[in-house]
Amino acid sequence: MAGGGHETDKHYYDTIKTRRSVDEFGKFLKNDEVDKLSKYAHGRPYAVWGAVPGLSNIRNWETMEEGDYVMVYRHGKIILAAEIAVKVRNKDLAKYFWQEDNDGKTWELIYFMINDVAFSLDMSKLNKYLDYEKNYHPQGFMAIKQEKTDKLLSIYGDLISLLQKLDGGEELEKIEFEKKKIINEIIEENIDRVPTEHTEMQWRLIRLGNQANFDVWIPAGDQSKEFRGNKFRSFVLKEFQASIDVPTYIKNIDAVWKLGHSIKSAFEIEHSTSIYSGILRLSDLRSLTPNSTYPLFIVANRERKNKVFEQLRRPTFSNEYLSLDKAVKFISYDSIRDLDERSKNKQMGLNIDWLTKEAESAS
Repeated sequence: MAGGGHETDKHYYDTIKTRRSVDEFGKFLKNDEVDKLSKYAHGRPYAVWGAVPGLSNIRNWETMEEGDYVMVYRHGKIILAAEIAVKVRNKDLAKYFWQEDNDGKTWELIYFMINDVAFSLDMSKLNKYLDYEKNYHPQGFMAIKQEKTDKLLSIYGDLISLLQKLDGGEELEKIEFEKKKIINEIIEENIDRVPTEHTEMQWRLIRLGNQANFDVWIPAGDQSKEFRGNKFRSFVLKEFQASIDVPTYIKNIDAVWKLGHSIKSAFEIEHSTSIYSGILRLSDLRSLTPNSTYPLFIVANRERKNKVFEQLRRPTFSNEYLSLDKAVKFISYDSIRDLDERSKNKQMGLNIDWLTKEAESAS
């Protein structure tokens, strides 16, 4: 979406720079809409935007779906990108947020956004990746053609990470399918499972994710498990619901923290005689989104740290394309237990940064 002028600046400040809580505006919505918004972002306030109805705007708004990306364009720059959470058509709510324009119309084609990131990215840097002319500038509320976005995401992965790299002056990494033959090889291994310890760690990662206000995914085959009377299926997503077509081997990662359609972190619990398979699943995820910045973790007994690092430094994983020796961190069982107990007892406010501080890197 593009904008200009005093009115747009005011709207941007009122409902994007200033987040709005469901508790504030819920009185304008239906009960099911309130429930959906409350659950989607786990109580976080939303960035909100809207469009005045017109043939083109209605068509673009109607094609928007949950998990789609939206970019805000101002004065030649992409200044924000976010993920669509929920959309509603509501005149009263639009008037509450933005009043009416000079023609008595209001911005009733409303959408709520999460996972938003601010930028100051020249549009010209993005244009070449969308096959636009270098000096192309978007106008109004518009949709990028599906084939352009499909091509972009199939080559470079998720949009937010792509924009972050461009904004930081970094080169983009492509999803190189010829290199995935390394990743997709079938590994035959003898797994010596320790179910109790693996189940304990999986439960603690579920609880930590919930306490950090994230949705948690674990493999479908693990959702019937329980630990100390806590049934896993009551605390995790029933479907992965990813914004990309996620293969089965990604869905088999031991724990994934998400917000909306975006992955925020992923964990492999290593308790077997071979560490290779867990790293392999994380490498699959990394290869699908090579420009991503969310942290990846191997969780294991401290005694296995050196073996984990030894595997991460293998050329298969530490090559320039994957760089798993930098992207994947090691965190011990004891550290997870300590974080979980402190968080459970309200001794700390939990976020992913706490995990990163406790983790160690192979590089």
